[in-house]
Amino acid sequence: MTDAAKPVPSPAASKGRGKNSGSAVWAVVGTALVTVLVVMVNYVSFRRYERWDLTREGLFTLSGRTEQLLKRLNRPVDIYLFMSGSEPNFQELKELITRYRSKTDKITAHFVDPDREPSKFRLLAERFGVRVALQENGETEAELAAVVVAGDKRWSITRDDLVDLDLDSIEKGPGEAKINVKTEQALSGAIVQVTSGRATNVCFSTGHGEWSIDSPERSLAAAKAELKRDNVELVPVETRGQKELAKTCDAIYVLGPQKPFTAEESAALKAYVDGGGNLLLALDPIISGEQLIPTGLESLTEAYGVRVDNDVVVELDAQRLLSPSPVEHFLVAGFGDHALMRPLSALGAPVVMHLARSLTLTDGGDAEALLRSSDKAYGETALTQLTAGDDLVAGEGDLKGPLTIAAAVSTGVKGDDGKAKGKGSRMIVIGDSDWLSPAYLEQPQVANVDLLSSLTGFLAQRDALISIAPRKLNAQSMMITEDGLLGVLLRVLVLMPLAAIVLGLGVWWHRRS
Repeated sequence: MTDAAKPVPSPAASKGRGKNSGSAVWAVVGTALVTVLVVMVNYVSFRRYERWDLTREGLFTLSGRTEQLLKRLNRPVDIYLFMSGSEPNFQELKELITRYRSKTDKITAHFVDPDREPSKFRLLAERFGVRVALQENGETEAELAAVVVAGDKRWSITRDDLVDLDLDSIEKGPGEAKINVKTEQALSGAIVQVTSGRATNVCFSTGHGEWSIDSPERSLAAAKAELKRDNVELVPVETRGQKELAKTCDAIYVLGPQKPFTAEESAALKAYVDGGGNLLLALDPIISGEQLIPTGLESLTEAYGVRVDNDVVVELDAQRLLSPSPVEHFLVAGFGDHALMRPLSALGAPVVMHLARSLTLTDGGDAEALLRSSDKAYGETALTQLTAGDDLVAGEGDLKGPLTIAAAVSTGVKGDDGKAKGKGSRMIVIGDSDWLSPAYLEQPQVANVDLLSSLTGFLAQRDALISIAPRKLNAQSMMITEDGLLGVLLRVLVLMPLAAIVLGLGVWWHRRS
């Protein structure tokens, strides 16, 4: 065939090839741009790693205390999670551990499923002494939810440490039940345990009828057990007749003395604080007959801007009373703006007190209020009124509410050259010591144990001990009726496949045209 006989492409055919060539070019360019965009997004995501918490209760938003703890973490910590992926709290704990790891490279997580990795689990269970139980459904469940390890120290976390039922919410009626999610509290507390080094020594004074470990009525046994979980040891120290106190105490607690301190003993405590020591004074009204007698520590507290009032708090708000008497077993729900009160405010639970006295913050001092009574409370200065049998009302000379019941003071310590020396000292004054009663510390509905932890963290200058409030979730069950189940099946088995078919047909028609 000659060249003249060759078929000549029609203009329409040439136009079609040009159109196809242009489409191909744009397809290649578009694919390249999408690829570059994906690479850039991944690069930025890698360099600017961030996670969002979209839960209403902020379950996965780390508290400031935890972030401080992770920022100061200077040694490797291993977290071994012994939970199956099907367990209710597994995903929450795994997500929280992931967020911990995003804040520090010192944490290594080991997720060990007892059913999927039985050999590895048995070796670790034997290493850490973890007991194993066989469930009715044939699955293996470890006694512990997790073990946190740093060096030769380890701390165990049980499933009960992660969540519990808010009993107080159940009493409000059906539909009000809430679950306390304590995962962050348990995990951060465990890290504190294994990384805090030596135990913090909190000394409690003896010799003036104070609370003690072995006392049958005013026992510190429950407080000792709670603080031991935070690697804090309660040890006695003799203050009676002492002119100088030991420097080995990270803090000294004077808890409910029944006999007054002498001027020399009070001066020894003041010298301890002036030298950078930390002091807690829990001072109940000391009643002798129908008189309130001094504790001997009034001049010490006034030197730091806190006056101990000569009264008894009378709480007239009926909603805060736990007994018929307005001076016994009442709730304190007024929290100050001090940083150590923020976890208690978030917790939303009150503190129980019994036969308390009020405090007055003097002008020009550095003291801050921690706990306050209600507006309806007042300070009774005449004990005869408390036993007269008449209705209690504020009279002349009584102190008007709201009353300050606890206060905190932070002071700097200066050397001979006038410059700041050390971390300074801290002091807390509370007009009651009965909040330490085992009956109150063991009640999950009130915040007495959280108060103990927070105050100890503040005084021992270990901020990681300041309690982390648990998150509260609504304990609501999901009920599906037959009609609802039919609707779910219709959407899953019919509508979703149909939508995919329609979308596919649309794409095919677009390409064909």
